[in-house]
Amino acid sequence: MPSGRECVSCGLPLASLGVPMRLILVGLLLFASTALGQQTVTFTASPNILQNNRIVVSQADCTAERTVTWSRTGLLCETLYFWLSSDGACTRAPAGADLLLQQVAAGDTTTTTGTLTLRASAALEAGGDTCESQTATATFRLCASTPRVTVDVIGNQTCADTFSSVGTPAIDLVYDPEPPSAPSAPAVTGLDGALSATVTVPSDSASMVVEVLSLVGGEDGGVGTGEVVNSKVQAVSNTVFRMDGLENGVEYAVRAIAIDAAGNRSEPSAVTLGTPIASDGFYGGYLDAGGSETGGCAAAGGGITGCAVLASLGIWLSSRRKRS
Repeated sequence: MPSGRECVSCGLPLASLGVPMRLILVGLLLFASTALGQQTVTFTASPNILQNNRIVVSQADCTAERTVTWSRTGLLCETLYFWLSSDGACTRAPAGADLLLQQVAAGDTTTTTGTLTLRASAALEAGGDTCESQTATATFRLCASTPRVTVDVIGNQTCADTFSSVGTPAIDLVYDPEPPSAPSAPAVTGLDGALSATVTVPSDSASMVVEVLSLVGGEDGGVGTGEVVNSKVQAVSNTVFRMDGLENGVEYAVRAIAIDAAGNRSEPSAVTLGTPIASDGFYGGYLDAGGSETGGCAAAGGGITGCAVLASLGIWLSSRRKRS
């Protein structure tokens, strides 16, 4: 009797094969049918615009274009739709307030990559809104959907009756016209030629700005804020700002501003006043603490040795530097 391999090549019925060979052949056919029936779409975008699978735009960037590229594998038995879903659901065809971006026809085997252009203004207009009328945050899910193809063990292809979401990862286009909450006034400490400012970060912030402003006399005899003399931006993970380039003995105003992921800026915080303080360095601090200019570690007044003063003063200065 011919071997199982010869029987397959000769076109003999599957039932004529031995049990082990039938199991192997059925497994191979099932594997092939699964591979043929898998439609997958992969989205990619520049890390400059995509953070945590979100593309966030402010009102100022509402009409700006953001591009996402895609690639796909698998058979298409129906049209493949690329679209922005207004309700976050991708297991259907686009309709109503959804924005259709692109489509690939059934049976198309050549269009396997492409680029999608996303604009928050277009997504809003599809639902009857505008950049100006939409005052709250709006989120649109980027979808790729089509009915899936299934192939049975004898090669018959069937197109599903319902749509499936075939795009990964799940990417959201977020229109955020709302600025973050204003932060509280920073805590300010005077340093030599600088100020140290510690900020409290609002929960909806991505970065923080600290500004140092000059003080000017007002017409009513009071004091107001003048121009910004120093400004620094840091991520919310770093809440301590060292503001250098300031004049010792001059009082400044310091304020904080929060910035969210869309680039919206909060209202400035209330100001805190601070004055840089001149430092004579370690030796000057040692003398101010009662140390002697001569004699090495001779005893200082009060029975405390100069070495003890030096040691304690060194610890104190080191602690000040760490806090700043």
